[in-house]
Amino acid sequence: MPANETADTDVAESIWDRVTVVIVCHNSASVLPITLGALPDAKRIIILDTVSRDNTCDVAKATHPSVEVIRNTEDFGLAAASNQAFAQVNTEYTLHINPDTKLDLGCVERLIMTADENQNAAGVAPMLTNGKGDLEIDVMNGQEINHHKISHVPEGPFSTWFITGAVVLWRNSAFQSINGFDEGIFMYNEDADICVRSTRAGYSLILDPRATAHHFGGISEGTSLKSRIRKDWMMAWGHLYYERKYLGEAEAKAMTQKYLSDHAKESLVGFLLLRPKKFLGNYVKAKAAYQFLRGKPLWGRFPQ
Repeated sequence: MPANETADTDVAESIWDRVTVVIVCHNSASVLPITLGALPDAKRIIILDTVSRDNTCDVAKATHPSVEVIRNTEDFGLAAASNQAFAQVNTEYTLHINPDTKLDLGCVERLIMTADENQNAAGVAPMLTNGKGDLEIDVMNGQEINHHKISHVPEGPFSTWFITGAVVLWRNSAFQSINGFDEGIFMYNEDADICVRSTRAGYSLILDPRATAHHFGGISEGTSLKSRIRKDWMMAWGHLYYERKYLGEAEAKAMTQKYLSDHAKESLVGFLLLRPKKFLGNYVKAKAAYQFLRGKPLWGRFPQ
């Protein structure tokens, strides 16, 4: 083997000694082979399974030799499961990825190099595309708490106040110093929340377009009626919890009341027009808002 190839191999191996992969799964058997197949050099992958009803754990073990599986008997949400998995990590970095993602060749190495070049960065993320091939990059500035689509992608790495949670390389010392994810959020907006807390604690967040990955978005669990209801409920609850956390009680209450009213009206329209998806989705969001206003704990303990 030529000397330069040997050196490149040594660098790759040393990089993978510094990072642990964490993937939280729920009925993810159909997509895990794609995700794990893009991580052939990973030396430790923690699969945190949240009560999957398919063979997610068996598929994970059969697909990659470095997989360790933690099976939970109850689903307390993405934020709690992620914190549980992070607690098992003893490397400098954690690569936290969704089960429905695929990282391009060299993505992880580039993320680590960028993190090394920016020692104050809590997290570094790649440029993402979705299942349609469109860019999936949201950003926000220091005065905002709600992210929005980027209008122009710079050629090199840039600092932002938000990085999408589908693929993030976290510096573990920073992650632990801000106490990880807020477990009051089941899922949806847990990434925005940790980004706000990271930047307010003085850390930077970096998006590096030289690292690329793909997020197939929501195909892990499928599109059953129950999964759609679950998604709408958690999306509403995560949004309302997040807004209350940063807006304050009075403004958040008014916003929640409007949210309830708007979705109740849209649900009625769906019912009258015989559009069951419109009716059901808005009904679930309205009910979640109603429960939230009543002060139900955390994310409402949606039934599995």
